Amino acid sequence: MANMSSLSMVDQAAQIHRPDCASFGPTPAIPIAPLPEGVDDGVIAYGLQARPIYSALKRVIGQVAGLLILLEASGRREALDLPSLASVEETWNDLSDSLAALRSPARLDRHQQQLMSARRLLGTCLAALRQQQDAVGRPDMTIALGNLAAAYRHLQSASEDRFGMTMVDFRHSCCNCGSDAS
Repeated sequence: MANMSSLSMVDQAAQIHRPDCASFGPTPAIPIAPLPEGVDDGVIAYGLQARPIYSALKRVIGQVAGLLILLEASGRREALDLPSLASVEETWNDLSDSLAALRSPARLDRHQQQLMSARRLLGTCLAALRQQQDAVGRPDMTIALGNLAAAYRHLQSASEDRFGMTMVDFRHSCCNCGSDAS
């Protein structure tokens, strides 16, 4: 096998995928799973309004996790001076208005509560990160990690594939050139 660092990106992909792999070329459209019969317009409207909130919460979880990893790996608080912390805080702040405007049908109140709980827990993570900026000694992110894990669980509980609210979407992942046909 050739040295991967000396190959172009296309040549590197050819080392991993067969030429007939569906990963090459345009990505085919992914059909949206139809909603079951009897779903009313209020549920549909809620789902469409909740999806960007869910996506933003998922992004905040990823960014906070990245900052925690960076802080833990480096042991240096300068990692918290990066613009990414301010960016994630801005996204988190914007979620307050979005969640306040979200109107759920009564049967989806629990779903909305999961989103709100995830946001609240992420706020405690961000506050813990900010507190570490002025702390002395090795950073202690125990509380932040616990709250991050809890926020992830709340968001995972709010996952709904029919509205594209999934924690990890494997639909675009590499198939290792496996055959779709049985």
